[in-house]
Amino acid sequence: MRKVHLISVSELLMLDLALAIREKGYEVTVSTEVLTESTRTKLQRAKCKCYGEGWFPEKLTNHINFVVLGAEVRSDNPELVKAKELGLLIQSVPEFIFHRTKEKTRVVVAGAQGKKSIISMIAYALEKQKLKFDYALTSEISVLANRVRMSYESRIALIEGDAQVTSELEKRVQLEFYRPHIALLTNLSWSITTGTATPEEYYRIYKSFTASIEREEKLVYFTGDSLVARLAEGVREDVTAIPYDEHVVVEKEKFTYLQTRYGEFPVHIPDAYFLLNLNAARLVCRQLGVKDADFYRSMSEYSLSFSV
Repeated sequence: MRKVHLISVSELLMLDLALAIREKGYEVTVSTEVLTESTRTKLQRAKCKCYGEGWFPEKLTNHINFVVLGAEVRSDNPELVKAKELGLLIQSVPEFIFHRTKEKTRVVVAGAQGKKSIISMIAYALEKQKLKFDYALTSEISVLANRVRMSYESRIALIEGDAQVTSELEKRVQLEFYRPHIALLTNLSWSITTGTATPEEYYRIYKSFTASIEREEKLVYFTGDSLVARLAEGVREDVTAIPYDEHVVVEKEKFTYLQTRYGEFPVHIPDAYFLLNLNAARLVCRQLGVKDADFYRSMSEYSLSFSV
């Protein structure tokens, strides 16, 4: 049984990652500076071993196959120092996720806005078609049980792209690791909260992201954002750029319907971005083998169920 140790399990995504790895059959140990009762209970139920609050470098041994590093772990963390001394394989969260999904079709949804909604729609449509998929998300999606799922049988991995730095050890941003087969780029909106010093640096991150798309694969992009459109125009010749805008609807007797070649499908539109996000999700699902007609039926059910 492979052994994995996670440093700083209380960070966003780390607990869900620990539980997903354990469910996949790995032996999991974790550490954290602050251990809440809720986290302790979840770890105990999953049979993940936690030695308590604080750092326990003496517990690390040569038998550990991977050490996964939280983004907030400092370079002088005692467990990180011990892992280096032992020569253990140390990976950031996105690097670990990439290596666990190397044989899958990786779908990476990136951009400043709309990611959560688009991922929710994709997940709902895939589940309706009984297409199994793994996922790693920073957002909490209501249609999914948690933020991470890992399995041996699924051939699809749905990943929420993030432009944040991965860890103290690895200064690259998360988006640089995933090498998508299907990349989806919504829009770009720089501010000081993005963690980048300038708009130019922010743009370069996404340029690197589009350059990292696997050969002869796809970029689905929003035409209404000038920076995103510029990135799409500059992709390699082997990458197919697929534009999207708002889906067309028709109003009839105070009801709204998606207007499609397969007929009209009733929908509830909760916000101004819904039709943009729906069209983006449709084009991604099409690349994954979901027929448009099946997607529309799923989205009609999805939107109406949330309107109740």
